[in-house]
Amino acid sequence: MDEARVDWSRPAFVVDRLVRGCTPNPGAWTTFRGERVKVEPVAVVADERPGPPGTLVVGKRDVHVVTGSGLVRLGVVQGHGKKPMPAADWARGLRIVPGEQLGDA
Repeated sequence: MDEARVDWSRPAFVVDRLVRGCTPNPGAWTTFRGERVKVEPVAVVADERPGPPGTLVVGKRDVHVVTGSGLVRLGVVQGHGKKPMPAADWARGLRIVPGEQLGDA
């Protein structure tokens, strides 16, 4: 369902509302390394933009994504065929490198 696909170039509040509106069904999604990934919930956290839209900003406890107007914090991420997990655990398991982006396919 393409209506539930997250467009990271949109403003942070639009991304937040899309994810809320699509949770729990059909589930907001994006792509990472060519695989479909579900995301829920997100929270608008800052006006800064440390990179192009979709860029992942990974910390020890949080994972943020650059949007068209700032950052959102990812809550839970579910990789294809995997169980939902906290975004920080997901990022740690994939060993995300600086500059990687969501929505790559």
